[in-house]
Amino acid sequence: MNSPLRLSIGNCTVDVLPVVNGLLSEADVVRANYPGHEAYGASMSIEGLDALAKRKEIGTDEVPVSELDIVYAKKMSRFGEIQVPSPAFCELVDLCRSDGKTVIPLDMSDYDYDTAYMQCVRVTEFTSEHRLAKNGMKKAMDAPDPHALAAMWDDHISSIRGYSKLSHRREEHIAREIADTANYRRSLLAVVETERAEGVVSLLRSDYGAK
Repeated sequence: MNSPLRLSIGNCTVDVLPVVNGLLSEADVVRANYPGHEAYGASMSIEGLDALAKRKEIGTDEVPVSELDIVYAKKMSRFGEIQVPSPAFCELVDLCRSDGKTVIPLDMSDYDYDTAYMQCVRVTEFTSEHRLAKNGMKKAMDAPDPHALAAMWDDHISSIRGYSKLSHRREEHIAREIADTANYRRSLLAVVETERAEGVVSLLRSDYGAK
């Protein structure tokens, strides 16, 4: 089971919990690590969290699924059932709602993400997504566990320079939001997709004095 990466930022204890997107069993990981925190955050946009909170009313049929997502799900399915939206983040939203809490959006808003995407990813890189997915399907990824597979898949995606830059931009934003939250909370559970967690923790240590 995943273990949170515990940090101290000022007077706040921050637990960064790496989760594997899409894997149903990750909901259990979130549930096990949920108790005892003053605040909860997720590496999602405010719009994405709102959609998860309302998913029973609005449904999930319109959740965007890219060609890369389909290949990722196929590869990750050897470790268990895959569901969309991500069970880990759905579980966090549901647990917080039952306790009258609101999940803090740690990622960029949809508008800011779209802006960052246009700044980082060139048109020629965007149009290569089909080839990236096709090559990813053929590529052997003999990972021992789902976290390792997620990292391998992220390395494959990051072979496109623009996507790598965009991921780093997200990590910078998530780290900044965690550090800001730590200024006025005693404890925070930050649920972050596993492929971004290490970069976020590194930035918290180097840029925000986390220990």
